[in-house]
Amino acid sequence: MWDEVFPIEGHVESAVTVLVAVVPSLADWRRVQDEGWYRIPLRRAPQQIGAEYIAFYHPGCFGAWRWSIRTYAAVQEYRVVTRRELLPDEPDHPRALELYYRIALGPLQPLPHPVYSQRLRRVTFIRTDMEALFGASEICDLWRHEDRRVRLWRGLQISAPRATYRAHAA
Repeated sequence: MWDEVFPIEGHVESAVTVLVAVVPSLADWRRVQDEGWYRIPLRRAPQQIGAEYIAFYHPGCFGAWRWSIRTYAAVQEYRVVTRRELLPDEPDHPRALELYYRIALGPLQPLPHPVYSQRLRRVTFIRTDMEALFGASEICDLWRHEDRRVRLWRGLQISAPRATYRAHAA
């Protein structure tokens, strides 16, 4: 009796998390493809870096792939290392001692269809989920849009100071 499982009506399983991350250079893209890892400087990392997958946004330097997301990969491991450890061929780089996330990846997977940015956007990171990524046709589709009333209520709950009442002596 006590160990029975009762479905909760309207309960939604937690979504599979995806971090969309910009690939800043062709050299970084080669590392993702050939070596199976991606790097994010700690000082520029989003607050919520943990995700089950990373999808890769390609900026203007990628020619025909510019301003699009075409691939994703499963995250296998996060490590914090120095830039010098990541790129031993650049030991004297000015940021050699700075810390980076080194994210080990599974094999690259193609999206069912590319997700394009219809105009130039300065994308660094977008936190989304797999359902939104697979259903998106444009970058804006990756952000979950809430109803204005929900945003207002959430903002009031977080930012409103609690009222304090004092009994006045008569």
